[in-house]
Amino acid sequence: MFPYFSKKNMGTEISIHNLTKSYPNGAKALKGIDLEIKKGKFFTLLGPNGAGKSTLIKIVTTLSQKDSGEFLIGGINPESESAKIQNYIGIASQDNELDPSGKVEDLLVFQGRLFGLSKAEAFSRAQELISLFHLSNEKDKKTSALSGGNKRKLHCALALVHHPKVLFLDEPTVGMDPLARANFWEVITQLNKTQNATVLLTTQYLDEADKYANEMALIIEGQLHYSGTIAGFKEFVNLSASMSLDDSYLHYIKSISKQNTTNDEKR
Repeated sequence: MFPYFSKKNMGTEISIHNLTKSYPNGAKALKGIDLEIKKGKFFTLLGPNGAGKSTLIKIVTTLSQKDSGEFLIGGINPESESAKIQNYIGIASQDNELDPSGKVEDLLVFQGRLFGLSKAEAFSRAQELISLFHLSNEKDKKTSALSGGNKRKLHCALALVHHPKVLFLDEPTVGMDPLARANFWEVITQLNKTQNATVLLTTQYLDEADKYANEMALIIEGQLHYSGTIAGFKEFVNLSASMSLDDSYLHYIKSISKQNTTNDEKR
């Protein structure tokens, strides 16, 4: 059923082949994306706003439908094995989709119960996550009373309740203050290092990607421009490996924009 994946190397956690998606108005969001992410990698997906990053994540996590292409996560076909994949992955999307009347602790316990934990296990896991994300002072508050940063932390904590093997983080630290961001990344990097969880991150904070990620892909207007190590990307754009990812990214984006302008003028 998946001929492209039959010869893939062992150890691949996320495999995507020729993934396409168009909007109702005909605009192409994804134009044949190919990606392979190894188990245990901290991978960041970069690109300008509207590049197709969130669309890709929504498709592979079954929140949106593809037009064509193939993808597997942990050898699971998310489109036909939805129950199995929901236990395998954790998702923190851009939107803070929280019950405004629900309290922090209650929501975490409820999430644990949804994933088959006993009452005692769900309560214990909730306390662990409340401590990890520094939400002790908020645990009895309704989510409608939380700050934007604390809502983001709770949303991410909910994605971790069931100990997922793969974690999708779509702009996770938007709205967090610097201390909250530092605490958040401490939790995620420990998860990646100690539990060998695969992390797929989208972010506009390139300093975060540079500091925490192992590998990256760059998507521009639905097309894959680069996939590999971050150091390799810096070399790819002919800058020193000691340069920041921010500088390398901006250099490349500007060069592409200049090239497109030149091509338009020649037409």
